[in-house]
Amino acid sequence: MTSTPMNPPVELIAPEIDETAVVRMGSRDPEAPVVLLLHGLGSHERDLTGLVPYLPPSFAYASLRGIYRYVQGYAWLESDIDPAATEKIQTSAAAVETWIAQQTAPVVGAIGFSQGGILGLQLLRRDPHALDWIVQLSGAPFPAAMPGDAALAEVKPPALWGHGGLDPLFDEDRELRVREYMRAHTTLEEERRPHLGHAVDEVELRAIAAFLQRRADERA
Repeated sequence: MTSTPMNPPVELIAPEIDETAVVRMGSRDPEAPVVLLLHGLGSHERDLTGLVPYLPPSFAYASLRGIYRYVQGYAWLESDIDPAATEKIQTSAAAVETWIAQQTAPVVGAIGFSQGGILGLQLLRRDPHALDWIVQLSGAPFPAAMPGDAALAEVKPPALWGHGGLDPLFDEDRELRVREYMRAHTTLEEERRPHLGHAVDEVELRAIAAFLQRRADERA
């Protein structure tokens, strides 16, 4: 990726999740299933925590900080979603996998915004059993074929894809390609907000809460 003043580079901080920066919320039961919160480009580990009060309290929520520095915030890969950036998304996925393996409670799902959604899906593309389900908000699959895609298409875990019809990062062609991929590789629920940009609104939030409640009921 070529860096410009409008497109600064990302810088690797460490190839592992900073445990001291993990924000934990929700259930305090040490055996409660864990849901990952994965922020977007240039944001931080507290960005998605505002969702938690509206989500099922039976889950524990762990919000992780990206392993790359980006301007005043953090990232999981470059700002340009380019197939040449495969190494960075794989490094981020490996860091999250290592963190998951260190947990004593099961990590069952992920809620990711923008490139956080890309990362959540990448975990499943590396191992279709890495998570039971994902919520992808204004996200997409990383734009390169992955060896695990065929296995993921066999498993087809539940997925909620929430996105806006006015999102400047999604033209009609990209939206169609994301939908086709998600339908082929996951059991898809889609919440499309025609007048929403690159953001999350109250309707999406209700859809997320309902989706998670169904997952909690299934576990119960």
